[in-house]
Amino acid sequence: MYSSSGKKYSRLVRDLNSPKGGRKIKFDILFFLSVLVLASFGVLIIYSATRSPVPGIVIDPQHYLKRQAIFLGAGVFLFSALQFLNYRKIKDLWWIPGIIGLLSLIAVLVFGYEVHGSKSWIDLGLFPVQPSEFAKVFMIMTLSAILSKRKTEKVNHISFKKVILSSIAAAIYIVLVIMEPDFGTALIFLLVFIGMLFISGANFFYILGMMAIAAGSFFGALQMGIIKQYQLDRILIFLRPEVSIGGAGYNLYQSKMAIGSGGLVGKGLFLGTQTNLNYVPEHHTDFIFSVIGEELGFIGGFLVIVFLGFIIWRCFHIASGSNNSFGMLLASGVGFMVLTQVVINIGMTIGIMPIIGIPLPFLSSGGSSLISTFLGMALVSNVYIYREVRKEHEIAYDDFS
Repeated sequence: MYSSSGKKYSRLVRDLNSPKGGRKIKFDILFFLSVLVLASFGVLIIYSATRSPVPGIVIDPQHYLKRQAIFLGAGVFLFSALQFLNYRKIKDLWWIPGIIGLLSLIAVLVFGYEVHGSKSWIDLGLFPVQPSEFAKVFMIMTLSAILSKRKTEKVNHISFKKVILSSIAAAIYIVLVIMEPDFGTALIFLLVFIGMLFISGANFFYILGMMAIAAGSFFGALQMGIIKQYQLDRILIFLRPEVSIGGAGYNLYQSKMAIGSGGLVGKGLFLGTQTNLNYVPEHHTDFIFSVIGEELGFIGGFLVIVFLGFIIWRCFHIASGSNNSFGMLLASGVGFMVLTQVVINIGMTIGIMPIIGIPLPFLSSGGSSLISTFLGMALVSNVYIYREVRKEHEIAYDDFS
């Protein structure tokens, strides 16, 4: 049916990937709407959390509302623009996001400034940027390219060589983040890497080995004093929350009080006393779920978790339907990124996880977190779109250069 000519192959692939190729784009509208609704709700709940200024600080009550709305607009624009780029092209150019991610993490160590003891931010003038948030997605792109199968590979499992190469790539990212130091974000990098190893079909003993190395590194850092006292206090409070309610355990105590006081239906939007009186520290960022629990109660918190769960499920569902291992790893990597942050963030606000400063995707205030999450969602949507195209035309894209 098709000529063996390389030119014909190239022309066919180009036509199928061109917006003018006459093909019908199959867009996952429900996935996008879920992302948009959740992020829009995030803007609203951030306004509820910040409409009462912190005492002693003069600030526009709508400052965080306006800023998050702008970031949401930027995220939607990025999501839309990336739908016109076939994600498969990233596989051959994986080194570009890889280098960008590493250079950004190096730059923050040189030019960044500290927030809460971590040198994680770079001031770009108009707004600050947290490079580690974007580096999560860049690492997923890099690992997807390294771990994905080539057309010459006939086995279902990945080689030891790929495990080593991917481990080196992930380790570089993780070490750079630890140097900030930001152990919470470094943990997300590690969990995403282990999840992608599992999805790629790596031998289970390789995964156990990586986990053992990570555990050994933690205890080594503990012995060398790399882990600070306040970080140890967070682990202690997690194990024994009653130890220091007025000190290191204050955040957790106030968060649990806020969520518990919300009851079944909450006190009402904008009516949270713990929020309005600023009892819960960082209630618009890391502890945004405590605002949801207090003002909207169990039902509101449950619906938020349902939306988050649907988006995470959709990431893995799209990954499972991908016709190539690169797309599968890309979508599942983003799924692991959101899943780990959701579990840890909500877990730490209710006391079942240590407090490690992880934002809640789509909902916590912050441009870097929101835009990088939209970047990940754009990649997942792109995998869905071009999977459908390939399915419709029955073209084995992986066989073409």
